[in-house]
Amino acid sequence: MNDLINKIRTISFRDANVIIRQLSGIVDFFASDIEKKEFISSYGIGNNIVCEDRGSYGDWQTPIPLAEKVCETHISRYGNPDVVIEPTCGLGAFVISALHKFSNLSEIHAIEINKQYTRELKINLLLNALSDNSQKHPDIYIYNTDCFEFDFSFIIQKCELNNWNLAIIGNPPWVTNSRQGRNQSNNLPIKKNYYGLKGIDAITGKSNFDISEYITLHLLRLSQINNGGISFLLKNSVIRNILVKQHAESIHIGNIEQRLIDASSEFNVSVEASCFSARLNCTSSSICRVKDFYSDKFIKEFGWVDDSFVADTKSYRDFSKYDKSSTYIWRSGIKHDCASVLELTLSDGVLINGFGEIVQIEDDLIYPLLKSSDINNRQINPIRRFIIVPQRKTGEDTSLLAHTHPLAYSYLTKHETAFRNRKSSIYKNKDKFSIFGIGDYSFSRYKIVISSLYKNISFVLVSQSEGKPILVDDTCYQLDFCNYEEAKCIYDALNSNEIQSLLHSLIFKDAKRVVTKNLLMRLDLAQFCKDKGLTINSQRFANSSYQQLSLFD
Repeated sequence: MNDLINKIRTISFRDANVIIRQLSGIVDFFASDIEKKEFISSYGIGNNIVCEDRGSYGDWQTPIPLAEKVCETHISRYGNPDVVIEPTCGLGAFVISALHKFSNLSEIHAIEINKQYTRELKINLLLNALSDNSQKHPDIYIYNTDCFEFDFSFIIQKCELNNWNLAIIGNPPWVTNSRQGRNQSNNLPIKKNYYGLKGIDAITGKSNFDISEYITLHLLRLSQINNGGISFLLKNSVIRNILVKQHAESIHIGNIEQRLIDASSEFNVSVEASCFSARLNCTSSSICRVKDFYSDKFIKEFGWVDDSFVADTKSYRDFSKYDKSSTYIWRSGIKHDCASVLELTLSDGVLINGFGEIVQIEDDLIYPLLKSSDINNRQINPIRRFIIVPQRKTGEDTSLLAHTHPLAYSYLTKHETAFRNRKSSIYKNKDKFSIFGIGDYSFSRYKIVISSLYKNISFVLVSQSEGKPILVDDTCYQLDFCNYEEAKCIYDALNSNEIQSLLHSLIFKDAKRVVTKNLLMRLDLAQFCKDKGLTINSQRFANSSYQQLSLFD
């Protein structure tokens, strides 16, 4: 390196670029004479080391061994590429791995917004080239710019013109657009409602999306006319979303695979992630094979079967007759966002709130409560928690409690600040002690309940506790019944091999919420009971018009 520095010290940056390109393939190493002088003066004094910036850029730098194995897998599936695009190259693990693993490369195009990263990558590539006796290098273009503003079309058109094999490889940011916004990062696409959602869906966050999802779909849409493939490290949830968009748009990709990686070991993060790969410019496919990244062992297939998005296509086909729409209405439990005030525990015969205060109010407003952990652990008896219910229906005027339940009203008023500090917009312009997820169904004698937070699907049939109906919180879903016989019949149906197998074919156990209302509303329990000759209350089905919903809510 010292010999090179001496050679370029007194020449222009353009002439220096010519020499460096001949040595390493790096195109336009310097952008100006000032940049060249800074490089000469700073090289070797120990300030070249940079660290990943997860907060500003959402980047988890890929270990070289992992990047190399991704490249090896890519070759085995799509052949050696002529051109590589790495849209968020970071410190360049995939660029370096591509040089080692891909033979006969013509060009590499690497985009990175962080100037320190691109500077470090150029130096590392130059050092590698100086230690390598090879005289042949692909042209390496490293762009210090935002990938959301970068025009990829000239690369795509060049590949099409030369009939080149294109490899899109890398590890795009594992963060959402809203997370980047909270971090005040500029590493974002142009602000817009990406999925075209309306009203409440946009307000409540359904328009939020992963940065990596945006980048992947953008490049896939651009590259439909090219031969080759894509190999990206993505969160599993992002891969599922891509399959959903694929069904709607029929992007010309096929031979789709998801190879599960150990993100905890590779990146020291607790997230489910995989290597996503697909062939470009082919008949559209909406099925994804799942394999283990390290052993290549086949696990399952997921994707679209007709108009149903399922987690296991084989298992689903066996029990799909019960995937229609539910005539029973599943509802979520009570939402209040004021646990310290409304949720109580029993200690030595007295009720204690979250502030450690003894609570003495009218008994008829206090009900036994089950939370997700209780249901998952089946710790139904004895009841561990209780809840104060200031409304029997959403929208009721709680000021009436001042006359009907003066002790409770005084207690709630004492803690009025806690209610005012609730963050959710659903409480805006509502009664000051308002709660949601409450109605006549909440007070039914029998309920089938399930937690939405746990990977195992565990339905529990509950009755009253000391003469009072048992309520659940908003992390749970419930069916209400007036009589035990019908509740037991539906409970047995939900735990049958057929319905359990269908549920397991529909759910993705690495999802944030494994069980959703939309999932439960797909279970045709009436048809199941009819097939089994079980008698249930047909009156509940008379006015049903609930249509099948997707798994994503």
